[in-house]
Amino acid sequence: MKNSVTARSCLHGSFLALALLAVSATPPTAFAGIKCWTNKEGVRECGDRLPPEYAQKGHEQISESGIKVTVVEAARSAEELEEAKRLAAVKAEQARIARIRAAEQLADDQVLLRTFTTEEDLLLARDGKLAVIESRIKLAQNRVAKMETNLEQLTSQAARQERSGRSVAKNLQERIAKVRRRIDSHLTYIDDRRDDQDGIRKQFDADLQRLRALKSGDVQPGEVVAEETPPEASPQAGLE
Repeated sequence: MKNSVTARSCLHGSFLALALLAVSATPPTAFAGIKCWTNKEGVRECGDRLPPEYAQKGHEQISESGIKVTVVEAARSAEELEEAKRLAAVKAEQARIARIRAAEQLADDQVLLRTFTTEEDLLLARDGKLAVIESRIKLAQNRVAKMETNLEQLTSQAARQERSGRSVAKNLQERIAKVRRRIDSHLTYIDDRRDDQDGIRKQFDADLQRLRALKSGDVQPGEVVAEETPPEASPQAGLE
């Protein structure tokens, strides 16, 4: 194998030397360079003309002094051209989305800076929203407490009927089922409002970090940064 590689290298060198020698007698103005390509057997060949059958395979252009000056890539297949087209479309779509995101970020930043002059303004707005939802939760909890008292009375009444050997009256069963549905509905409502509060905290935490960055000059309005992870909330930022 080593002898074969050596022989090929020598053969390539001989081809190049002969090709350069052949054009050395040609007037300088007529020298168009030497082209080197790989033939079907995997051997490098050189000459002043590229054989037509290798025109699409790629080649190297060699200067008169034997220095590689140009590399012509092989023509791409239909599949490669299609893939290049697809990648270009993906890149263009990513660029379009980035422009839209930057425009949205600029609009958000402008609203944030106009709405909140200081961090305290932002925290007051957050606490106000949380307080409104908390009042609704308290109201729902009070209703649940009353309904649970009513349910306890109804289930006690049903138990007395059973102990007396009678079947529980149908209307009593319906009232018990209705109260239980209303309790479940109110508990779901309370859970949803707690989720709303969590969402408000997260949004205002992100707004607080963005406002700080804008005020400090760490970011410019409209500048899109990598996914931001809000730091741990300080005692000031937390809701007691």
